[in-house]
Amino acid sequence: MDTVLDRLTELEKKVRDALAELAQARGEREALLSKLHALQDDLTAREQDVTALRTEREREAAEATRLRAEREEVRAKVEGLLEEISRLESAVQGTAT
Repeated sequence: MDTVLDRLTELEKKVRDALAELAQARGEREALLSKLHALQDDLTAREQDVTALRTEREREAAEATRLRAEREEVRAKVEGLLEEISRLESAVQGTAT
């Protein structure tokens, strides 16, 4: 009879140990799931940051292109004015002589 009782006690201990391991595994699983969700949230936030940075970079590139074009327009106008001044100076020197 002791043998059956010993076996039952041993079996009960194994069941308790298994239940404890199961509870621990569930806790670890929940902690890992929580960490996974946090990492997914972080990844989403970083993806949004990257998208915002790309948009800003594209906007700044368009602005730089616009400014270069504007600079070329101003340069062409200044060169035109300098040529006009040079012609006027030549005309004034030609009439003065």
